[in-house]
Amino acid sequence: MRIAFYAPIKPPDHPIASGDRLIARNLIAAMRHADHNVDLASAFIAYSKRPEDDILQQRKAEALQEARAVFSRLSPAPPDCWVTYHPYCKAPDWIGPFVCKALSIPYVTVEAARTGQGFENGGDLWRNWRAEAQSGIRSATLHLCFKPTDRDYLRSLGISDQQTAMIPPFIDTQSNRASSKACLPEHWRDDWPILMTAGMMRPGKKVENYRRIAEALKGLQALHWTFVAVGDGPEAETIKGFFETIDPTRLHFAGAVDHADVINLMRQSDVFVWPGWKEPIGMVYLEAQLCGLPVCALESMGVPLVVRHGQTGLLSPQDHAEAFRENLAQLVSHPSLRSDLSRNAKAHVESYHSLIAVSAIIDRALREKLTTL
Repeated sequence: MRIAFYAPIKPPDHPIASGDRLIARNLIAAMRHADHNVDLASAFIAYSKRPEDDILQQRKAEALQEARAVFSRLSPAPPDCWVTYHPYCKAPDWIGPFVCKALSIPYVTVEAARTGQGFENGGDLWRNWRAEAQSGIRSATLHLCFKPTDRDYLRSLGISDQQTAMIPPFIDTQSNRASSKACLPEHWRDDWPILMTAGMMRPGKKVENYRRIAEALKGLQALHWTFVAVGDGPEAETIKGFFETIDPTRLHFAGAVDHADVINLMRQSDVFVWPGWKEPIGMVYLEAQLCGLPVCALESMGVPLVVRHGQTGLLSPQDHAEAFRENLAQLVSHPSLRSDLSRNAKAHVESYHSLIAVSAIIDRALREKLTTL
């Protein structure tokens, strides 16, 4: 099958690393693994940080201009279908629906979602953007969903379950390569477990997740552990301030590092700590578990989709800080527990969340749904 692929939030090869870019690249790789011919249809960025109507109108006009150019380019030899990853209010897809209608080909979405942002004082700052995104989403023939909440959202738009298929979040387990550059402080004791986290240091939920980690560690200073944080951003100094009452010799802020260095640090660590407050999926959990790291996180939103409580990590209620701290204490204090969870974590990702395993699920959904709908 020849597939035109598009990600309105940012193209898969955009230089700024993020979970969205990783998912988009993995989707392309999974479809290619199933012998589909996948080409990037457009690099147009529909995403906006601000909801003003003038930005909306300008972005839509530019998108439709791009849509006409894409149609002209594809019309001599149309693809068999179009796949758009992650259309939502901040990144509507105007191009895919236009081209699919003009070429009479099926339109498919992956992770069409609703954001919880913008609802302040009873209003909806993104109302007009949301309407644009929903118009495109409703035109799709098939929707592939990572989360049950995304399927519920589609139902609220009047989309039937026959038009949807569930797929597990996944990563490419064959390309999790480490570098030899990223190292931990030499003065750290080998017999103290290393706790690791990784997340961009930007405003909003990222700051809140770091705050929750710091609060938990403050209450565990009687235990033996060291902590490394990977990430950088405009809130770096604010985040480092959360840890100022903790012995600095226990802490290492690695800053922004290459992906291969992140994997190297994971492989040198013993526990992956990221609360996952308001985390839609959390691809980093899959990478950490593949490296054999048990996870300490919250039972929040998409986290339980990729971390199994008691099998690959320990999850606590979203707003129960004491339970989160206690789970972290358990992982610090019990090497045998870490060992059991570590073994299970790697096997879990390879069996249920690998690119190869999910490639077959995506292929089946595309072939079965697109021929029966």
